Amino acid sequence: MPVAQLGRRERKKKAVRENICEQTLLLINRYGVDGITIDAICDCVDIAKKTFYNYYGSKHDLLVDICQSELLQRTDDLITEAIEQSDDLGSQLEFVLGVLATRNSTASKLERELIGYLVGSLSTNMSQGASQLQFMSNCYQRLFSHGKAQLKPGLSPQFCAEMTVGMTNIITLNWLHDDHYDTSARFKSLKTYLTDSMLK
Repeated sequence: MPVAQLGRRERKKKAVRENICEQTLLLINRYGVDGITIDAICDCVDIAKKTFYNYYGSKHDLLVDICQSELLQRTDDLITEAIEQSDDLGSQLEFVLGVLATRNSTASKLERELIGYLVGSLSTNMSQGASQLQFMSNCYQRLFSHGKAQLKPGLSPQFCAEMTVGMTNIITLNWLHDDHYDTSARFKSLKTYLTDSMLK
């Protein structure tokens, strides 16, 4: 619903939620994910702790919400952009994986912290992790469904999406833990592998 159509109370709640997210991002950029507390967030936003809990059940819930808007939504937008640019699935994959490689090589401290938290939370909370993986799989499934006629016989868009998400996550995980990991080369190799194994 557009902000203009929201009532005054809803607009105020939306503004507080946005302020919580904005101040949290500033704190993460300064202290890292592990260095922030709910008390520090409340102090920056100038709200009581009770008010914070009206919006989020925990710091983890807040960080998942931020990762959803800052990272996962960006993946969905990236897939949309790839589909709009070309009807050739190979070219679309090259574009998407190229953007991911560039993102990793130019990631700010803040982005790296968020990516690290997102990847780490996949295994620490099974329910939310599954939801995040499903969101990413749905993004890529949309890409492979759009180019379904270009897939090799017997391969479904869902299978191709799941394999792509798994492999991109492994590359990202290795990048997070090894400063010398060549993500650009890996994403380039992944593009070749996906094209050769999945496309006609």
